[in-house]
Amino acid sequence: MDLLLLVSPHQQLLDDVQDRLGRAELPSLVVTTLQQAASAMERGSFSVLVLDLDGLDRGQALAFFADVHRRSPHTHGVALASEPTLELALLCMRHGLSDLLATSAEQLAYLPVRVRDLHRLAQATQDRQALLVESARMNEEILYKLTDMARKAGEARVLLNQRSGSPSPTEQEQAQVLLVEEDGWAARVLSPLLPKTFVLTSVISGGAALDSASERGFDIALVRDMLPDLPGRMVVRNLSVQAPEAMVLLYSQPQPKRPGRVERSEGAKLLPLIADWLEPKQLADRLRELFQAQLARRRERKHLAEFRSEHIELLRRFSDLRKRTRAQIGDFEAAAPVGSTRGSGANSPLPSLAGPGSK
Repeated sequence: MDLLLLVSPHQQLLDDVQDRLGRAELPSLVVTTLQQAASAMERGSFSVLVLDLDGLDRGQALAFFADVHRRSPHTHGVALASEPTLELALLCMRHGLSDLLATSAEQLAYLPVRVRDLHRLAQATQDRQALLVESARMNEEILYKLTDMARKAGEARVLLNQRSGSPSPTEQEQAQVLLVEEDGWAARVLSPLLPKTFVLTSVISGGAALDSASERGFDIALVRDMLPDLPGRMVVRNLSVQAPEAMVLLYSQPQPKRPGRVERSEGAKLLPLIADWLEPKQLADRLRELFQAQLARRRERKHLAEFRSEHIELLRRFSDLRKRTRAQIGDFEAAAPVGSTRGSGANSPLPSLAGPGSK
């Protein structure tokens, strides 16, 4: 952030203020109109904005800072006036300014100190916000890496079990396939082509398929386009609703002069899966591919569930920390710096907001 933007059409006041700031080694940008100030704010961000309320239209100057205050909450405002009344001080506070000083030599002597304090406060606030954002990002990344490690560890255990020659696949490793056809053709041709992890259940009608799906789950449903009781498309739509995570397919059997076709249910639509197929092996290969994708998702959900079960307290603390961090970030973004009527005293570098000599 740049340090200070000074807005005043009074050259004598500008020279006096710049001289005081220069001796305090506080760089500043000087403009004479609010339009020039707006252009400067578009090009960069300032920690302190000093407005000469005697040389500018007060209503426009205060409205200008209120707008700056909304867009750049880290920017603090200091107003200068020859007669800083209490009424004017309260008006400045309502528009978000942090202080009001008289243009007397006695009050301007405090300006470098006040500017330095406000600049440090703006920088500290900005640094805290950046730290919160970076901490939130780091926490998300750590949680992602932990869950990814849990997933990889689970996959490694599965691979070791497979290499050790597990006698039979677990129920979660099996593909439950529902075949809906009247003549049993798909069951006959697919059974010798599919591995033992595929468990085929055949029904002869659409109604029987819907009854079977309501009683037990399935991973893949293969529905013939022509059924004795219901249109195949209707059965596919209903099965998709009953089992949204399953893969529901509509197929036509290949004929001597016409290849078969397979479509998959995607919401309310049927999308081509195998445009033309002649050999049952083509269909069996695609079923294996579909189940491998489903199995990968199933294993990932299982590994993540195990991770949540083992580290429930850690995840609860992480969730609480994430909520609090996001709330703090939201407060920084939504809340502008609080204007202060800092009174004089041992802990205050400045006199009261209205200052000596005020009415």
